[in-house]
Amino acid sequence: MSAQGESTTQRVHRSRQLVREHVQVGAHSRRRRNRARRAVAYPLAIVGLGGVLVTVGPGAMGRADILRTVADAVGAPAATRAFPAGAAEPGTIGGATAPGEVASSAGSAPAPTAAATGSTAATTTNPASANRASASPASAAPGGGPVAGPRTEGLLTFRGNATRTFHGTGPLPASSPAQRWRFPGEGGLCSTSVDQSGPSVWCGTGWTGQPAVFERAGRTWVVFGAYDGAVHFLDAATGERLLPDFPTGDLVKGSVSVDPDGYPLVYVGSRDSYLRVLAIDGPEPRELWSLSAYDVSPTMWNDDWDGAPLVTEGLLVEGGENGQLHVVELNRSYGPDGRVQVEPRLVFNAPGWDDELLEALGDSNVSIEGSVALHEGVAYFANSGGLVQGWDLAPLHSGGAPERVFRWWAGDDVDATVVVDEDGMLYVGVEYESLNARSEEVGQIL
Repeated sequence: MSAQGESTTQRVHRSRQLVREHVQVGAHSRRRRNRARRAVAYPLAIVGLGGVLVTVGPGAMGRADILRTVADAVGAPAATRAFPAGAAEPGTIGGATAPGEVASSAGSAPAPTAAATGSTAATTTNPASANRASASPASAAPGGGPVAGPRTEGLLTFRGNATRTFHGTGPLPASSPAQRWRFPGEGGLCSTSVDQSGPSVWCGTGWTGQPAVFERAGRTWVVFGAYDGAVHFLDAATGERLLPDFPTGDLVKGSVSVDPDGYPLVYVGSRDSYLRVLAIDGPEPRELWSLSAYDVSPTMWNDDWDGAPLVTEGLLVEGGENGQLHVVELNRSYGPDGRVQVEPRLVFNAPGWDDELLEALGDSNVSIEGSVALHEGVAYFANSGGLVQGWDLAPLHSGGAPERVFRWWAGDDVDATVVVDEDGMLYVGVEYESLNARSEEVGQIL
């Protein structure tokens, strides 16, 4: 059929397909992203652009130069270019918003439904692999400016903070960036992985491509996972390894997170089904703990971990492609030998779907691919079925279970991370894939 003979829906569909073939969009579905990114050998990048790790500015780079590069603040006074610790009110667990207030702050979303019951009810049952020692959470992560706990300075998680809103301090550099080094020096970050289409070579730095950049022991570290099936620990000034690579059993697709409270810990998930806690206080990284995507029940879709874990008040909060929301009490401390240790305990998990969603979808693609955002104690996330949810985590501190206080169905795949502004408004990007009536009704930018 000629272009003149196409219907409006056909023209829209063809145009979007052309865009997807030429542009990397944050809310791509897994199937289309696999085709677009699978076999391109991306080097890594300090600001997460196309996977290339570059440093900017003439001459040798010092700590301030590196920090201003990461913060996109080359034109600002040097004293203001590092990461401000108090840019906004902390997004910590405690001041939970009432259910009605949450719904009204996000537009005309309906009140929470009772569909999340029965086989999809939340549970506080701990998996067999989780350590059952308990302690009261005691740390906090900020929710406005870039994450900078009392003892860790830097860009520590995807989009820099708990509300997933940090994008640099600006202004942008006036001149074109110049590459100082790249990693690896030759070739790309590649390995063979298997998905529903079979084995293929994957290259790059994951869906988000953003490394963690932070200060430790007088050096600026760059830490990231990649499609070569490893986590890398580099010196931002030279690109040299600070620690040996930590191999995982498969791709690392999401951004890593670094502990905001000064503990030498890195949190990372892999397609090998494990979410891990790594210690970086020795000559090589140590795996202290892991959680399998199959340690909880029920699960749906697969076992990848695409989101960047969020650490707040001693809790690790993460959604998985198993469809579940997980909350882990970390119980961090130091042992008699002075090395960091953890005694994690899974204190809550809940399906990211409900019966109402499954009936509306007619399939089981309800994976959580974005990173959890946190605002006033409520954890917000979405899934591939288009269900946007908010769970109040505050009851955990009094021995209770989190409560779902927000539910909104966007109608179609939401892979991108939900963003929350200072007023509690949610910003959601939705893929137009299923072409159903609900996605036609609500649109793609919410």
